[in-house]
Amino acid sequence: MPLNEPVTPGIVDWTGENPGILLKDENGDFSAMALFFRVAWSPAGQGQVLLLYGTPSAIEGPAEAPNVILSDNPALTAFLKENFIGKLAAFANAPAFATLPELGAQAVRSSGDPMGHRYTETIAGEGLTVELVWEQLEAPRALELTPDQVGTGEHTMFTLLVPAHAAQIIVNGRSLPGQLGTRVQAGYETTTAFLYFSETWVIPPEAA
Repeated sequence: MPLNEPVTPGIVDWTGENPGILLKDENGDFSAMALFFRVAWSPAGQGQVLLLYGTPSAIEGPAEAPNVILSDNPALTAFLKENFIGKLAAFANAPAFATLPELGAQAVRSSGDPMGHRYTETIAGEGLTVELVWEQLEAPRALELTPDQVGTGEHTMFTLLVPAHAAQIIVNGRSLPGQLGTRVQAGYETTTAFLYFSETWVIPPEAA
């Protein structure tokens, strides 16, 4: 069946991969949060950025659970903080957001198979190594979301979602505490550990 509009109107904001893990404590509050970006195109260029809240409730976390950004493109970090992360309430409202230290990412690698049972992203730099682990992966779902269905409230978004039912955030060999929760996206209940591939954010004409 042909698409009504084969070319999506609007301005492409950025495209790439955007996996994440959000862990919660026994009270349902976030105990650790990680959001990773592998950006193939943006106005600030390509790059890889990890936002880590090892201690989401504090401005500064301890060495074993820091609040920090690891990035290989500072301009991309600034772009994402202003135009994307800063519009996601769970991240923007955290005490550490305004003063997050930024470290240089010196090595970034993925491993595993998103079609299998386990996938990882490892980001290292300046004495810090963070490994994100997703396990018990579901089959992918192709999503096309409107501005009222995404966290920014401003974009049309296309992506391939692979939910995970087990996940870890490992900082310098130590797994951060917490359990996965559930969330609802476009009427679909899923988990707080997710792989997003082929993700494209478009500013629609009425918002451009």
